[in-house]
Amino acid sequence: MKRILHTWDKWECYPAGFYEDNPPNGISKDEAIQIYIDLLSNIELFGSVLEKVITEWKNSCEHYLTNERMNRIAWLGQAALVYKYHIPACFRVGFHLLTKEQQKKADEKALEYLNIWMERKGEKSLTMEEAQSKTVPDLY
Repeated sequence: MKRILHTWDKWECYPAGFYEDNPPNGISKDEAIQIYIDLLSNIELFGSVLEKVITEWKNSCEHYLTNERMNRIAWLGQAALVYKYHIPACFRVGFHLLTKEQQKKADEKALEYLNIWMERKGEKSLTMEEAQSKTVPDLY
């Protein structure tokens, strides 16, 4: 797939708080991490939020999901957190607090929605390995 770039001011994830350092008012850092854990471990909810991300965040998805050099699975998980709760991606440590089985299920759900997005763009589906490019460090 050809890489599609958009400037940061076109990314829907930016004004939603993806790159902020603190959670929204009233949410502690520990609560933000727990919210991420809860989102990723509720596979049905996670899937419904991913559908909204890939449908509504056109520019952010094009910019990030066409980048073969990044972990697109991680980005989708973090984008779902930001989309649903406006909690920044820096609270991604919650992923590592899941059990290995929960991590696997969350990653599989993110891959499912990455491939839905790819198919809607007329592209072939990706394997987990292709979606989690190891050419740069994981975003988790």
